[in-house]
Amino acid sequence: MKFLVTACITAWLALGTGCFWANERSDSMYGFEGRAVLGSNGHVEGAQAHVKGGEAGLYVDLEANLRDAARPDDPDTHRAVGLGLSLRASLSGILGTEHQLERYFDFGAELGGGGVLVPGPTHSITGVSSGWVGAWVEVSTVSLGSGYLALTGGIRREAFDAPWLDRTQLAIGIAWRQRGPMAKLNLRD
Repeated sequence: MKFLVTACITAWLALGTGCFWANERSDSMYGFEGRAVLGSNGHVEGAQAHVKGGEAGLYVDLEANLRDAARPDDPDTHRAVGLGLSLRASLSGILGTEHQLERYFDFGAELGGGGVLVPGPTHSITGVSSGWVGAWVEVSTVSLGSGYLALTGGIRREAFDAPWLDRTQLAIGIAWRQRGPMAKLNLRD
């Protein structure tokens, strides 16, 4: 958990003070995304909805999810709801000086954390926090309105508070994105 706090503070300082790679040609991006989540066993484990935005290759991602979760000493899984916050870094967005590639193909790493509420069999609710690290990829398709559609994929390793089991998750989804130079992107459209 200390690592997660340190990473969040470092990212906030980098975004808040102007990253050394950010310049007038750097891109801003915002968008929405829906994902299906597959568990370690390959079965559909849940769904996620995301809102994200950022600039110069660093993005903040807020997610809401509905998923299967195991309870301690309970062989069954139960539907759980949760919220999460991730910091995402785009390799080509950070290292590139021209930002045309990200419109068609983008990839990077993410670090995040969140909480899940799981209803129990006796009208009780268990709350658990988690942290994750992972990688993501986007392949853009067609233009739509002022933005474009993208197919998305991701993998993350998520660690839960004891006694919950850690798990690897795969996600596939579809997203709508709008991006452009920081100086020219008009978010009021």
